[in-house]
Formats: sequence, structure tokens, C-alpha cells
Amino acid sequence: MKLLFLSYRHIIICFILSIGLDSIAQPLHTQYLLPSISGTGISKDFQRLSSINIPFNGITIQTDDSTSYMLLKWRGLKANSLGAKPRFRLCVVSEQRTFQYLEVLSAKNKLIGTMDLSISASFQIIEFQIPIEKLKTVLQDGIKIMCKGKGNPVTFFMPSKEIPPTFYPHLLVVQEKLSPKQAFLNQMASRSSLTNFGWQEGCVLDGLAALSNNFKSNNAYQKALNDHLNLIFEQGKAPVMDGSIEATLCIAQLALRNSSHPEIEKAFAFWQKKEDGEGGIIDGTQTSAEGNYTVAWPLAVLAKELHRPDLAEKSMLQLRLRRNRLVDQEGAIWLRHYKNSSPQRTYKLWSRGVAWYFLGLAKTLDVLPNPPADLIAELQRTAQFLIPFQTQEGLWHVFADDPQSAPETSGTAGIAAAMAIGVRRGWLGKNEELSIQKSLKALYGRLTPDGFLTAVAHSNMKEGGEAFQRKTKGTILQFGMGMMAQLVAEIDRKPQKNIPIDINK
Repeated sequence: MKLLFLSYRHIIICFILSIGLDSIAQPLHTQYLLPSISGTGISKDFQRLSSINIPFNGITIQTDDSTSYMLLKWRGLKANSLGAKPRFRLCVVSEQRTFQYLEVLSAKNKLIGTMDLSISASFQIIEFQIPIEKLKTVLQDGIKIMCKGKGNPVTFFMPSKEIPPTFYPHLLVVQEKLSPKQAFLNQMASRSSLTNFGWQEGCVLDGLAALSNNFKSNNAYQKALNDHLNLIFEQGKAPVMDGSIEATLCIAQLALRNSSHPEIEKAFAFWQKKEDGEGGIIDGTQTSAEGNYTVAWPLAVLAKELHRPDLAEKSMLQLRLRRNRLVDQEGAIWLRHYKNSSPQRTYKLWSRGVAWYFLGLAKTLDVLPNPPADLIAELQRTAQFLIPFQTQEGLWHVFADDPQSAPETSGTAGIAAAMAIGVRRGWLGKNEELSIQKSLKALYGRLTPDGFLTAVAHSNMKEGGEAFQRKTKGTILQFGMGMMAQLVAEIDRKPQKNIPIDINK
């Protein structure tokens, strides 16, 4: 049934957040300008999304259907009050595994621009900078949103009590410029950093925990971490651990909060089912770089929390098997290894896969009581191998050895965070410190005015594959922010000696 789904007066949400962190607390003055909304989409109430137990309203529009659209209007706004190139945003509920796009039209059906939906994930924020010459038309007549391309209907978040305003359809206006660091931290310490359960939300949880550790108890990051964990494990249905080993990263922070939680036993049972003949916890015949982070790291945490040396040994085994299977004779790290297959490895030096390998290795060694020399040597080797691929800007490309692929922020953040752990532990030195400095500066430069990280390579779905990853220019995905938060926390935990880091440049 087609519905006229929302029609309400123009609303301005002024997102003023002072998160109370001793040395960096400042207010953020960001306006998320909400439109009145009408059209023919289908409205639906949801109780959860990807094991995040949170009620919200979504609106669905059909694809390649001229009768299905959203009409958004802002009343009483003047173009000269919105600053340069205001951003129009939507946040995706439905995972889109095809190559689709949105047409942004005037109310009179004149094309204003397009928004790419290709290979998009739930919680992904997509944005469109409205051209100055079209802004008057947008404010006078509103905009019509239609979906184009073969694929499934698309659903977007709508204003809902439990959902942050950053997920609503809105125009972004920043009236008081805040430091990139502060804007980023404000978004992290909120529900704006929520994302899909599994490795994605696990990155966010680890980022919040790392930030929390730098401040006194009951700080904003700890509150946000508890809120995120409660939405996953304590409210409504428990997450389902099946399918890929990518699903178990959240277990690390759950164990640090409550090592006797019943979901931990489910994780042990899941891992046991995934063991191969050599003790590797893998998906069928596929050994993936993710396992360093989503399996070895939680196992190491559980070994410490439960005082179980056997889990520490199992954790180190995961690292060694992946070193043996994923690193080629030249020292390059591949994302996946397939037993008795041709090709045996895929995704050479895909930077986010490298980050999972490297950051998982660093975090696991950091928590083990007696990290072994051979794995410390692998950490050092990986750092030395990767530094020559870092760009002048400070990022690594989507594929580190392919300068034709775009600069990529999530892989960069994970790689730099791993180096920062190594520097803190004394395993890495001056070259890595310089690399970290370049990365941090570049990452701050890729933030939106309100603190979201851009240039995160799209989700690596099979429908896109390596070809799509080589073409992606990136988007906003919160797991990249989780990786960046771990880097920021490491830098703040132990500032790099003799290397001034000016985050405002």
C-alpha cells in the first residue's frame, strides 16, 4: 500500500553536545535541518536492525518506479543562512547489493543531482552537496527522491525517538566550526556511531573502549560503550552467531565487561565448529585476515579474563596460521587463502584486510602476558613492509600497491593504530612514529564538518568484488570511525615523543 507517510512542520535540531572530557570538552553547534516529508513511500516500524535492538521507523521506496518517491520540503530557510554547499543526507536501513542510485529532483521533476547507492550497507550515511545555483530551487520547491537501477527497494531511517538526528533525512549546517578532533569524538560518544553487529560494530566498541580507558570512570565514552553493548546483548533478542567468523569481534568487549555472560559460551561453541584440522578457526576452506582481529583478539581477551592459558595458545595459533597462509613469498598480505584452490589467495594488499591482519596481531600481542618473539617479529616486519606504500598525504590506497585505487581511511586508521600499539610497547620506533603522525593528520582532513569519517571503502560484498573495490571512492561507514578512534586513543594515551601533532592543520 502506498502511503503519504510523514508530514510535519519544519524542525531544526541543534546538536549541542558537551561530552565532559576534562581536556577537550567544547560545545558543538551543528544544525540538522529536518524537512516536512510526504510522498508515496511505505512506512514501517522496526524493532531491531542487524542485532541492534532499537525501535525506529523506516520508509521504503521502490526502484525504477515513477510512482514511488519521497518529497521533502524545508520552509522558512534562506540560502544565505546555510553557508557554502549545504549537505543533504539520508541514512540507509536496507542493505543494497546491486548498483543503484537515487535521483535528486526538484518538485517539478528537474534533475538536481544523484546519490550513489551501489553496494551500500545498513547504517551507511550517504550525502549530496547541493550546488549553490540549485539551492534556491531546493528551498523554494523542495526535492523529490526516486530510486533508479535494477535491485531491491530501498529503505531509509526516519525521525524516531531512539535514533540520533544524524540518521534522519536532513540538511547539515555548521554554524560554529569545531576542531576536527572534537567533532569526531562527539559523534563517537553517541548512537551516531552505531552500525551492523559483527566486525563492524566490534570496531566501534573497541574504539569506544580505547577512548574510555584514557579518562576517569563513567565518562562519555564508557556510557556510549555500555549503551551500544546493551542494545546488542541485553535488550530484545540476542545476536545470532552463525555464518562467518567475522561475527565474534564484539565478544572481546563483552568479555571485558562481563566474562561470565552467556553469549560467551555461544562464541566458544561457534569457534569449535569452525576449527580445521590444524586448529585454525576459519570459514570452511577460507582463511581470512579478519580472523586475527575477530577471533585471535577476543580469544586473547578471554584468556586473560578467565585465566585460561589454553585460550592464549589458541589465540597465538590463529596468528601463526594466518601468517603462514596469508603472507606470500614477497611479504605481501592477502585477505583470503583457500585450501586446495586456484587461485589460492585473493585480494592482495587490500588495505582494510591488511588492517585486520595487522591490528588484530597488535591488539592480541598487547593483551597476552608473554607475547612470543616470532609474532613480535611479524609485527615489525609488517610495519616495515607497509610504510613504503603510504602516500604523501598519509593514507594508504584501497589496494596498497595500486596507486590507481582511491586513498582509503579505514585501512589507514587500522594500520596506524597497530603501529601506535607497537610504538607504545617498544616494538616499533621512529619510522613508525612518523608514519602515524602522517596518518592522523590525513584522517582528520577527511572528516565531515560534524565529525564523520569519509573515504571508507564500501562494504566488500561478493556482488561488488575486487573490481568494485578498485573503483570505489569511499563513503561514510562507522566502523572506519571505530578504527580511527583506536588510533586517537593510542596517541592520547602516550603522545609521540619529539613529534608535535597539530590536529587543527
